[in-house]
Amino acid sequence: MNGARAQISAIAWAQMRTMRNHLPRTSVGTVLVWLVSIAWYGLYAGLGVLLVLGLPRIALPHLRDYMPIGLLGVLAFWQLVPLLTMSTGWSLQLNKLQIYPISATALFAIEVLLRLTTAPEMILILLGAIVGLFRHPDLAGPWPLWLLLYIPLNLFLSLTIREFFLNLVVRRRRFRELFAIVIILVSVLPQFLANTGLGRKALPYVLAVGRGDWTPWRDISNLSTGIVSLQPIAAILVWTILFYALARRQFVRSLRYEESFAGGAVAAGGGHDQRASSGARLSDLPSRFFQDPLAAILQKELESLPRMPRFRVIFGMACFLGMVVFVPMTLRERTGGFMSRNLLPVVNLYGLLILGDVLLWNVFGFDRGAAQLYFVTPVRFETVLKAKNTIAVIFIIMQTLLVWIIAALVRIPITALSFANAAAASAVVGIFFMCIGNYSSIAIARPVDPAQTFRKQAGGKTQMFVLLSALGMLVLVGLAVLARWAFHTDWAILAVLILEFGIGFLMYRLSTESAVERALRDREKMIDALTKGASPIGLGL
Repeated sequence: MNGARAQISAIAWAQMRTMRNHLPRTSVGTVLVWLVSIAWYGLYAGLGVLLVLGLPRIALPHLRDYMPIGLLGVLAFWQLVPLLTMSTGWSLQLNKLQIYPISATALFAIEVLLRLTTAPEMILILLGAIVGLFRHPDLAGPWPLWLLLYIPLNLFLSLTIREFFLNLVVRRRRFRELFAIVIILVSVLPQFLANTGLGRKALPYVLAVGRGDWTPWRDISNLSTGIVSLQPIAAILVWTILFYALARRQFVRSLRYEESFAGGAVAAGGGHDQRASSGARLSDLPSRFFQDPLAAILQKELESLPRMPRFRVIFGMACFLGMVVFVPMTLRERTGGFMSRNLLPVVNLYGLLILGDVLLWNVFGFDRGAAQLYFVTPVRFETVLKAKNTIAVIFIIMQTLLVWIIAALVRIPITALSFANAAAASAVVGIFFMCIGNYSSIAIARPVDPAQTFRKQAGGKTQMFVLLSALGMLVLVGLAVLARWAFHTDWAILAVLILEFGIGFLMYRLSTESAVERALRDREKMIDALTKGASPIGLGL
């Protein structure tokens, strides 16, 4: 036990030192992200305070009736929301720790404790519920402390789910895209239920599950509200042991996979030649329209990007997720509503915002350390930027056409004018995103692991940058919509967008020159940022 504690302390010390080394680089963007985080968790702290004040006012029979449903909601949030948002808190970087003599028990204990970062909002809710129950006039005794058993139960279950999906995605690489589609469909299911009659039909079944016998949320609810017997205690003990065994089994599988990763990686690398040969014709197209070295860089991008799991998943999300998210919003609208009239532009721009992470705002992320070749080969850096932007234009056009095809297949009414407005909006937003993306790709360059499909790889600066870009997109499109309102014609949108595109084209030329100058001046900082390694504990799935 003392050895495990020493190992845990050593890992925690290494993580703190790694985080401390980054503190001097904290900027305005990082501070703003911290402020947003404080506001977010402050919201849930406020909900906890409401539970402290509100639970004593609820009659005990009603509390015992509805509290299991609330605990079921806590479990659903804890287990599903982080998975659907692809942000499962802090987790061990096992590939960085395998070279050290650390026991599996110590690693498992740390990983379980790190599941607290998966959904700290629910910790605030449970603490508020505990204090609220202690203040209830009809409850006497330490019964509310039984709610604390809900924390380890959720920790073990969270680790089980995380390791299961991680093993599924890593070991069966061909199912990454399919798994991403399933995650997308499940994530938009609540909105679909809220906008259709299926939500009302599913409500009785949800209530029945929440009040079901022998369920952990029902048993813990009974214990915490004073209904104490051997049956719920035994049931909670069985559930906890079961989730512990499953979590330990899944974690050991992940640990064994990391130990044999090197050999597995070599053995799994035989199926790429056929896919590469099948896409050779597509990648040879740039040589027919452009000259080297521009054609060579374009060919490299066309061959490499479709092979990267992260790019494939994000491109698929850009094409399909918008339809799944925004089509249900049109179901409750009357004919001629805003979403019905502007569905195609909205879906296109939403997809463009998703694509920005891999095509626009960090164009050298997939290159990582190899980006130094752009500075040592006899190729102008301006040519490299133009090649990256040309590839972005190609995939944006593909995304626009695929969205249009999907809309036609599901029989969404589309006019020639709406398609023109959608294409013009994508062109305007795309060229402005390229203006600022060329600069951000150098100023806040960061490495991106192409194999990590679901791991969160954006820092605080990048997240704030995406937020500001989204606000800028709303301003650009909002001016066009305002023009239609002022002139009472849909053609006004197209006219304003054409004018904005002309302004964006001029800004693009100026911003590209500025980005090239910055890259040549700060190339050492840029290369250093793209070659940084990971810490023992990191964010991600």
